[in-house]
Amino acid sequence: MAMLEVQSTSTPDRLLRILIVEDNLADADLYVRNLKRAGFEVIPDIVQAPGEFVEKLSNERYALILCDYRLGGWTGMDALLTLRQLDKDIPFILISGTVGEDLAVEFIKKGAADYVLKDRMARLPLVIRRALEEKSLREARRRFEEELRASEERYRDLVENANDIVYTLDLQGNLTSFNKAGERITGYNRDDILEHSLGEIMQPDQLALMQEMLKRKLAGQKVTAYEIQITAKDSSTVVLEVSSRLIYKDGKPVGVQGIARDVTERKRAEAELRKGEALFRAVVETALDCIISIDHTGKITEFNPAAERTFGYTRDSVLGRDLAETIIPRSLRERHRKGLERYLDAAEGPVLFKRVEFTAMRADGTEFPVELSISPIPQQGQPVFTAYLRDITERKQAEREREMLISELQDALAKVKTLSGLLPICAWCKKVRDDHGYWSQIEVYIEQHSDAAFTHGVCPDCVRRMYPEIR
Repeated sequence: MAMLEVQSTSTPDRLLRILIVEDNLADADLYVRNLKRAGFEVIPDIVQAPGEFVEKLSNERYALILCDYRLGGWTGMDALLTLRQLDKDIPFILISGTVGEDLAVEFIKKGAADYVLKDRMARLPLVIRRALEEKSLREARRRFEEELRASEERYRDLVENANDIVYTLDLQGNLTSFNKAGERITGYNRDDILEHSLGEIMQPDQLALMQEMLKRKLAGQKVTAYEIQITAKDSSTVVLEVSSRLIYKDGKPVGVQGIARDVTERKRAEAELRKGEALFRAVVETALDCIISIDHTGKITEFNPAAERTFGYTRDSVLGRDLAETIIPRSLRERHRKGLERYLDAAEGPVLFKRVEFTAMRADGTEFPVELSISPIPQQGQPVFTAYLRDITERKQAEREREMLISELQDALAKVKTLSGLLPICAWCKKVRDDHGYWSQIEVYIEQHSDAAFTHGVCPDCVRRMYPEIR
């Protein structure tokens, strides 16, 4: 093995580390001089024996190999086959003075990049440039293929581990691929589902809908996500939200790729929510008490018919208005606002979850008493508050009237039960005359006009007079 000394005559991007397989050092020097004149900076290693060739390929990296055909105990074809066995992608250029066309073609078939005759060395730089460009293209293609394989692998992993069904159809509506989520959601395994037509797992109207969407896509219309229903293997109905696109080959649509999300539970929850909202609305609309809701800023968000009747506002006219400015007397508004701020700051309020009496104000400015209960409703973000109010004007009036009556009765009773002055009494039968001129037994009169009560018995004198036989 030998190393040739050469000087740099070009830029670093033309630097070439080459392996020269040549038993004639003068010819090897000729190769290097030709490359030098062409502007290459060359770092050559020269080997003559097969062992040296294998050693250098195993331990060094080369941009290309220049190899003579006749090497004294072995040939350039041996070197080329050895290179292929080592699985090295290094451009191999045959240089010979005696190789024929048939042999050159054989070298090319075995993987050589090109060949150059020794009496035409002026071609060598051109051949090298072309060989390096071809290698660069191969490397780019290899990187692209590796990236493509990696991308396809990532895509397969994504598809197989997706929570949604990922599928493909041909233009006749036959399933051509189906991921694991599809097996889990439908209950069919992949082989089974691919053997069935969509008509076997879809009702006719749902199949017609899917076919209609496909026709629209083929006609160039924009089709957004839509919902279809399929029948799972256990005969349950599954609602899918479908989004799809056309698959093209050579510029022509050949199929459909789609993603289908199982929204069965969401649709069921939405139905329950609508049912609950309808029930809530029915309760709110028919409630005898006022139901008023506000957001965290004090703006009215709900105002039921009972509130409309009580306060004299229509629902539409108060929604979005400040509650304090609408139904709370001016003297109490600051108290209301501070209570709201206190809850938002510390999550506590003196009137929450309690039944309290409060003064409210109607649309005409008149004030009236109400019984009030307020409940905060936690939710994402800021809370809302719902108040249940009842006009207690009549109750308060009744309470006042009852208190007045009790007071009057107490006064009257106090007067009646105090016996004083002259009582007209019959000297014979001892009956007493009342203020209305009626006579009654004295004990009856006293019981009616005092707290006294009578028990009856017979005194000894009366016993002797009425019952003389008793001794």
